[in-house]
Amino acid sequence: MVNEEIIFDLGFHNGDDTDFYLKKGFKVIAVEANPDLVKEGIKRFQKYIDEKKLIIVNKAISDKRGHQDFYIHPNKSDWSSCDKKLAESDGSQSKMVSVETTSLNSLYQEFGAPRYIKVDVEGCDVMVAKQLYELENKPQYISFETSKRDYAGIFAWLFVSGYIKFQLVNQSNNPNRIKDNQNSFEGKNINYNFTMYSSGFFGKDLSESNWVSFDEALARYVKYRELKFLDNKELALGWIDVHASL
Repeated sequence: MVNEEIIFDLGFHNGDDTDFYLKKGFKVIAVEANPDLVKEGIKRFQKYIDEKKLIIVNKAISDKRGHQDFYIHPNKSDWSSCDKKLAESDGSQSKMVSVETTSLNSLYQEFGAPRYIKVDVEGCDVMVAKQLYELENKPQYISFETSKRDYAGIFAWLFVSGYIKFQLVNQSNNPNRIKDNQNSFEGKNINYNFTMYSSGFFGKDLSESNWVSFDEALARYVKYRELKFLDNKELALGWIDVHASL
């Protein structure tokens, strides 16, 4: 059974998404492989941790038990990844650390099934989408940050997992989505200013008119990718999250 009060934040990063979910009144299970970001997150959210509203899991999402090499970008923490080539794609020299692993199934066994899962785990998103397919009790809502590298796999696994409504959200616009949540359907009504690292609104707080079919969402994303290839400074700005609903 899904616990409507729990959200999984897979790819905690600096905690900006977790901050939003906590202030909305949800309990958050946040997973982050970078130990430095985990330490900073514990300092930032000690109050919520003490209140048992937040659990930060310092592990990497994987399909294998044990430990995983994780590569930390020297300047762009959001580029850090279990994939060395991805973490060093701009020519930088990453720092390698060994972190314990977990899986979506393991998180379910320990914490239960959440209402919503946010996924932004550089280079491992398709693996999470596949693990989602293998779960019997899927969340009503889920979102993935997409890229030219993994969008096909993410869309495919969401489709075979039974998700029927899709919505594309340009994350670069989230700092401008200053919204009075007096009519929020997800958690408490709050005023919140998103940052450049925010995934933004989710679930029933997304525009109802923007939900489309699998075929339409995939077609729109392909068009976006084509424009981004032509001109990513004027024609196709930012980066896209795909949200899906059962």
